[in-house]
Amino acid sequence: CELMNQGILALVSSTGCAAANALQSLTDAMHIPHLFIQRNGDGTPRAECQLNPSPDGERYTLAARPPVRLNDVMITLVSELHWHKFIVFYDSEYDVRGLRGFLDQASRMGLDVSLQQVDRNVTKVFSTLFSTMRMEELNRYRDTLRRAILLLSPRTAQVFIHQAVETNLASKDSHWVYANEEVSDTEIMELVHSALGRMTVIRQIFPLWRDTNIRCMRNNHRISSLLCDPQEGYLQSLEVSSLYLYDSVLMLANAFYRKLETGNGHSMASLNCMRKSTKPWNGGWSMLDTIQKLSEVTLQFILI
Repeated sequence: CELMNQGILALVSSTGCAAANALQSLTDAMHIPHLFIQRNGDGTPRAECQLNPSPDGERYTLAARPPVRLNDVMITLVSELHWHKFIVFYDSEYDVRGLRGFLDQASRMGLDVSLQQVDRNVTKVFSTLFSTMRMEELNRYRDTLRRAILLLSPRTAQVFIHQAVETNLASKDSHWVYANEEVSDTEIMELVHSALGRMTVIRQIFPLWRDTNIRCMRNNHRISSLLCDPQEGYLQSLEVSSLYLYDSVLMLANAFYRKLETGNGHSMASLNCMRKSTKPWNGGWSMLDTIQKLSEVTLQFILI
């Protein structure tokens, strides 16, 4: 309320789901447009946020990232790899409810899927295995590790794979599938250096430059800019959420400029965020409509 009384008429947030729901309650009540860029601060893969239903059906929070597609991509990949039995390791910070759709599809396909949570103390995870399992069980576990999906932060994944190699639970025919939209080229290279066997990475990338002379293409395959053009590598080191954050701020600025240019703006005088006499902004829905129209024309992300 203090910010709104100072003239703040829109919000751009880059937070987790819990904070987004708290902000949504405020912005819905005050009719303030809210662009939400989902981000997990520790690098854990994101699961779909379930935003609160708005009381009057007018939601002022717009998700400025496309829906999470990891489940669909993972199902397609395990089908192409002809995996029938595999294990999914997920970070302790990951919302395991995000795997519900993936597990439903896997069940319908008759796949044998195991789940295991990985604690932050990865070394303890492996020491517990050796202290609680008999040799036969360890051999079966080693066989399970030959086909594994990792839903972990880049750092946790690197430590996990390193521990699997050091404890002789990984083998040359191990196949690691690492799924995380935010992983950078540098982090992928660190993972590959730690791994034994084969690694497949599922992440989000953006359209290639329109310049046909781009040097990071070889035989129609994209090559890491860190390898082919180190001076351009900083672009790939940015978090995906940071790119969406930049676009959101730019779109919001354009929306306010268009309102001022057309003379269709609404004064903030109608907004009153006081404890005893709260009044929502009467221009909020109009501004939200302008933002949505701009997103269809000028930006490359999806509002849902």
